[in-house]
Order: sequence, then structure tokens, then C-alpha cells
Amino acid sequence: MKYFVAVYQKLRNIYMSQSSMENDLPMICPSLRVYENEELELLKPQSLLNDDQKKALSIIKKQNVAYELNSVPISPNFWDLNPNNALFDIYRDILEKNSLKNLEENLDKAATSQSTILFDAKGGDTKELKAYKKYQTAYETTANNIAAHLELFDALDTDEEKTNWNDKLITLNNLKALAFSEWKVKGSKDIIEKELARINKNSDADLYLAMAQNAKNTFEAAEKTDVINNSSIHDINFIPYDFMENESGWNSIRLEKSELEALHTEAKNSNENLPSEILSIDYDESVIQAVEFDYSFVHLKRNWFNKNFMLSEIFEWKEPKKISDGQTISSEFKLPAITKTMMLAKNLKIILDPSITNDTVNNPNQLIYFGPLIMKQQLFVNKSNNQKFLKAVTNVRTIKSDQLNTLTRKTITAESVKIPTPDVAPKPVAQPVTETPKVNPVFANKINMSVLGSVRNLRPVATAPHPATPVQPQPAPVKPVTPVVGTPIRVPGIFVPIRVPVVVQPTAANVEFKVFDKINNDPIYKCAISIKGTNNNRIFEIETNEIGMISQMIPVGEYSIELRVDDYAILNQKFSVTNTNPLNLEYKLQREEVKFKSFFLIGMICERMPKIPIN
Repeated sequence: MKYFVAVYQKLRNIYMSQSSMENDLPMICPSLRVYENEELELLKPQSLLNDDQKKALSIIKKQNVAYELNSVPISPNFWDLNPNNALFDIYRDILEKNSLKNLEENLDKAATSQSTILFDAKGGDTKELKAYKKYQTAYETTANNIAAHLELFDALDTDEEKTNWNDKLITLNNLKALAFSEWKVKGSKDIIEKELARINKNSDADLYLAMAQNAKNTFEAAEKTDVINNSSIHDINFIPYDFMENESGWNSIRLEKSELEALHTEAKNSNENLPSEILSIDYDESVIQAVEFDYSFVHLKRNWFNKNFMLSEIFEWKEPKKISDGQTISSEFKLPAITKTMMLAKNLKIILDPSITNDTVNNPNQLIYFGPLIMKQQLFVNKSNNQKFLKAVTNVRTIKSDQLNTLTRKTITAESVKIPTPDVAPKPVAQPVTETPKVNPVFANKINMSVLGSVRNLRPVATAPHPATPVQPQPAPVKPVTPVVGTPIRVPGIFVPIRVPVVVQPTAANVEFKVFDKINNDPIYKCAISIKGTNNNRIFEIETNEIGMISQMIPVGEYSIELRVDDYAILNQKFSVTNTNPLNLEYKLQREEVKFKSFFLIGMICERMPKIPIN
């Protein structure tokens, strides 16, 4: 974790020197958060998606990631996933519980006597307002039809049904767009809304109503046009918006060992927004000579969020739980801060000591860690300078797999290192201090939004293997805790043995994988190969060399294999290792316009909310 903290500290220093604001709060993300290109792209507003299939998928799939990136921080020391504390749920609750309704009714009465565009001499609706209401109703009907159609998705079974469903969704969206156009042209939409805007600018109270009502209308519109928990309020505008497609906003950096040490010392001495428990961990990273990666600060903009109406003197909040005090970041407040900017990294390489051998890396009975990241069990060599390095596992399906979850638990340390965690689960029953420590896998980032218990206990003590005992994940505490840590905890380095029972180890075979282009038989370079045991918990992440080949010692067993590389379709197959004889496997990939990029979330820049209410 030491050099991972150093990487965070470097990014923090860069950000704070370039564009920091008074209320910016850089926070480390101490658990593994990795996002694939598709996951983030689907969060973009539909107007920025030029693929109809992606538009349909975005409505269904983007909820999980949106909940993560909108998790409100409740600790001053770190940021992490907390789906029970999402910004849009908190914001909606604030809109519903402030005293907006009475003010709205009073302003409606004032508007009645002031506007000749909205009301005629007798106090009735003008023909423009009547047309506005008529075409607004027609538009809302098309929106409701989409909502009803979306609810049918879960009942679909076959690909044909899903294709037909998607075709109809496209048609319904076109009808909605047509209805909106008629509302705009025939319903005097711009004229009526311009008049409403003029009225709302007449006083401070009108301005407050305009901001609050606009926020409220956004949520109501989202609920009408989408299934509520898949609604457009999950849209995020990214800046730079195209960081997923090209190198816009990305910078390359290399941190040598001396700088890594200095950055960690700086982080430890300043202790700004960093858990002291992480800074107290000390383990051997002497094999690491440098770290290379690309980084980007990606800003999150939400068209539905507006804090300004809460800063009005008219705003009232009578609930017992205060919104914020402008200083404290904790669960005692409803909205102490919001997520603002992601610290993202990609193309991570860990440069190793030249004496490291391939056998040291390619060991099926170990995992290799860099902080919370798991590295591939393959030694890479840079031919230009002969440097040896490791790459991080970027396949999200591998990271979320049960096999990796199981292996992570088997690298449990004998000493418990507890990190404060979000308020996301019932408080566990107190356990005797002599109980065998438990581990909370960092990698239990399931699609069902299961929440991390705590940052994993990073390394096992170097002891002889012994029979493994069942290890159950420990529930997270209700509130962040600050355990007292005495002397630094020393644990082994980045190569962590998997604790297994003392039995005869399963035999293994040398399996050679060959990957070629299906059309021209050219070897495919840097094809990522993910191998998962189907009758054991073995897992391997490797990639092919320049001639499309890679060898790996794999224990006897049944396996599934997934091959991924840019510009080719994913290939999923199965294979068996029945004995120790060498095995040659050949795969041919079909060209298809697919891009596989993964981004690691190193930290999050949050924005501290001012004191609300201000009076």
C-alpha cells in the first residue's frame, strides 16, 4: 500500500497545484475501483451517444456505476462506494422536505394578476397557454408509453424478443421527439416558458423558486420518461467528455523509487485526508524500482444538481438532521460534500528489480498486489531498455469473479488492520479479541451493488502453509471507527502466497496459448487472456507476445477462457488440463470494432458543501 499511497499523493499534489478551489477535498480510494470503457460511456447523456443500441443499454445498465460515482463521502479521510448514501436520493429528499409548496402557490397567485401572455382579461387561459397545455399533455403521454415499455424488459427471454423490444424503444423515442417538436412549435413552448422565466426573475423569492422548481422538475421528468431506478438522473457529463475515446486529458508519468519514498513520507507527515491505518502499514516493496502510468482528472457535471437554491435566505430546513455545517465530513450531516472529480489512472506498469525471474512471477500459488490492485502473473520485458515490469489486471469480470474473491481471502494476514468504512451495514456483534481475524475482500464489487466491509488485510505473515480455516466476510460497522495502531505493521512484499491446506499440491501442465486473426492468420499481440477454473478456484491473467503466444503452468482441472483485445470480438471457450503433459491451444479471433479500456480510480476530489441552511 506504501507506493500506492505515493501515487495518490503525486496526483493530489498535481491537482492542488493546478486547479484547486477553497472547498476541494482530495480523498484516496483505498479499495479496488476499476471501470471499463463501456461502463463510463453509458453514463453520458443520451444526446452524446450516437449508437441506438448503446442508448437502450444505457437506460438499463448505468444505474450501478452512477450510484458509485454519486456516493456522498462520510469520512474526512477517504472516499469509497456507499450506495446507501447517493447524491440523487439525498437531493430528492431535500427537494421534497423543504417548504417549496406554499411559496409556489403564492407566486402562482401573483403571476395570475401580472401576465397577459398567460391569462386574458377575464382571468382565463390565453390561446397560447391552452395550446401549451395541450401539447405538453401529448408529450407526457409519449413519455409514459416509454416508461411502460421499459418495464417489460425484465420479462424478455430470447434474443429475438430483446431485439424487437429495442426496435420498439427506438420507435417510441422517435414519437417522443416528434411530440416534443410539436409542443415547441404548435404549443408556444418557448413563449410560455420565457414568460414564466420573466415572472420568476421579479424578486429574490421568484429566483429561489426558479432554481428549486427547475431541480424538482428534472426529477419529475426523469420519473415520467424512465423507470425510476434507471432514470436519466443517472446521466453524468464528463469533462473532458471524450477521455474514453482518445488521449484527451491524459498525461504520462514515471515515478522512480526515490520519489515514491519521498511522496510516501510526505503523505505520512501531512496526513491530509488519509486514514492513519493505511499510513501505518509498512511492508517490503524493495522489488519495485519505479511506477509508470497515465493519469487524468475527469470532472463530473450533473445537469440536475443545483446547490444555489439551498443557499437562499428563503430556504427552510426543519428536519432534525442538518444538511451541512461547512466543515465536518461525517454521517452526522445529510450532505456534507459531493463528488466532483475522479483521479483516474490507466496503463499501469510496475517496474521490477532486474534480478526478478519469470518463475518468481509465474507462480500459480500466489497473488501479486500493488496496493488494492492485483497484477498479472506474467513478467513483461521492455525490449528497448530491457526493464522488467508487471501489468495490472484490467478485466472487470475477473476482478468481480468468485475465484478472485476466494483467492483474496486466502491471502489473509494474521494481524487485523481495520480501516473505517461507510455506514452501509448493521453493526456486527462484538467478537472476542482472540478470535481469528477475518478479512473483507476488496474485490467483492458485485453487480448487485454489494458493499465492501473494509479495506482488505493486505498481506499474510510469512509462515509455513497450514490448513485453511473457513473465513467469512466481516460486516461493516455502522459508523467509521478510528482504531489505535501502535507500531507499523510489517508484512511481506508484493508477492503474496495463497494459504492452502498442507496436502500434495495438484500437478500442473505447461499450456501454450496461440492467438491468431481468423481472416489472415496474423498473430495477435497483447491479447488479454483470462482463465478461470470451473471446478477449482484457480485464476490466471496473462497476455500474448509479439508472435501471438504465451505459456502458463496450469494445474489439472477444468477451465473457462476469455480472450479480449482491441478491435476483436470477445471469445469465450472452455478447456481441460487432464494430466501433466504439455498442452497446445490455438484460438482465432474475429475482427469487430470493439475497444477494451479500463480505468483505475485512485482517488476522488470532493467538494465540501457550505453551511446549509445559511440562516
